[in-house]
Amino acid sequence: MKRVLITGATGFIGRALTESFLAEGAAVYAVASPGGGSLPDGLSGSLRLRLPSPDLHRHLEEWQPDLVFHCAGSALPGQSLTDPSRDFISAVPVMQELLEGLRLFSPGAHLVLLSSAAVYGQPERLPVSESDPVHPLSPYGYHKWMTELLCQEYAAIYGLRTSCARVFSAYGPGLQKQILWDAMRKLRSDLPASFFGTGAETRDFIHIDDLVTALRLIGDRADDSKHFVCNVASGVEIRIDEAVAAVAEALGVPAGSWRFSGEVNPGAPSCWRADLSRLKGLGFSPQVDFALGVRHTVEAAASSPEPVR
Repeated sequence: MKRVLITGATGFIGRALTESFLAEGAAVYAVASPGGGSLPDGLSGSLRLRLPSPDLHRHLEEWQPDLVFHCAGSALPGQSLTDPSRDFISAVPVMQELLEGLRLFSPGAHLVLLSSAAVYGQPERLPVSESDPVHPLSPYGYHKWMTELLCQEYAAIYGLRTSCARVFSAYGPGLQKQILWDAMRKLRSDLPASFFGTGAETRDFIHIDDLVTALRLIGDRADDSKHFVCNVASGVEIRIDEAVAAVAEALGVPAGSWRFSGEVNPGAPSCWRADLSRLKGLGFSPQVDFALGVRHTVEAAASSPEPVR
């Protein structure tokens, strides 16, 4: 039986991955922060721990995972501009500690890091591929890049098997941050809705169901390379004003009920679209249409018993 360890198991992506593996009967071990959301039933082991913590090592020795998904850490590029130290601590020391624990106690495990398209910054061309230069625009992007370099270091020097999934704009039921949630929240109010930027900015959105599929394909990759980097997205470029309009349509809000401020965010790129050649080479094909995914997300928002962030 496959032994899977998931850090950040109560977060948006970590929870979805945990539930996916539990549904197929895998032995799942979960690490979550104290005070976070509830963990699902059926886990083979769990740990409430504020990372970094040396306590993680003894559990790695006990659990001996075959596959590790590192989903823990900050996912707020904007906040990293005002508190870079906090963002750094949640990313780089935690990554170092996890890699060192695997080196010492479970060197045969395959580690999949949830990195971010933020490492690219503003791409020089679209679609952006894994071989294109990285030019982060925020501390968050730099810290994700640092964690990727640590993975590359431990693969090259110590022979650990590592993969870095550069996730673009994830969305889906339960996520309470980023543009789609912001649009749902504002368009439901009686006040005029205003959004940052011009609306002409673009993102490459991927629904949580497709994201879990992609991450699992990366975890199961058959090639024997020690280090692997892969874009995770839908490969479709969508304007932010179109995304807001899709939320408004799902809510039944008339067009023209919102505006864009025109302010430029210095920590965010203007346009993103991923080259999915490498991910498609693993057998990936996105299944969730964006408009349908937005509608399902809006419908689930009112009835969700427990938000995930």
